[in-house]
Amino acid sequence: MTKRISGLVGGALALMLAGTASAAGAPAVTDGYDWVMRVNEDRVSNAILAYEVDGTDDQPLNFTCEQGSDRVFAGISGGAPDLVAIDLESGDQRVRLTGTTDADELPTFTAQEIPATSPLFQAFATNGWLRMTADGAALDMAATASGKQAVLRFARFCAG
Repeated sequence: MTKRISGLVGGALALMLAGTASAAGAPAVTDGYDWVMRVNEDRVSNAILAYEVDGTDDQPLNFTCEQGSDRVFAGISGGAPDLVAIDLESGDQRVRLTGTTDADELPTFTAQEIPATSPLFQAFATNGWLRMTADGAALDMAATASGKQAVLRFARFCAG
């Protein structure tokens, strides 16, 4: 009888922990931050998706693309001057992007291109969140409801 009760308790505990782990996979929205899409006013075929605090220069990550090109570029302003790669994750999809940092007045990292139709970018569009690790520090970037719509619009805009 003791073994059966232990097995039931252990099984229930395992299910509770599994539920916690999957719920913990999606980060919480950070107050003030959201994903915002803007189309270049001069060239309608160009767009940016930025994780930012509205009305400030606080923008830890942005993506740019030309409409229908299936080519998305990641960028970071104000990062480490020697940054050469970032890791991105959404759901069970992960990718490492290498790039270069222009260290003039404000270090600006530009990563290699990633297809808008890639599994990572599609997971990001579906999940509405992204985890970036750069220079050893991880940052979770989760969208509000309107931010999720911006991510979806951007993915469609870039994929064509």
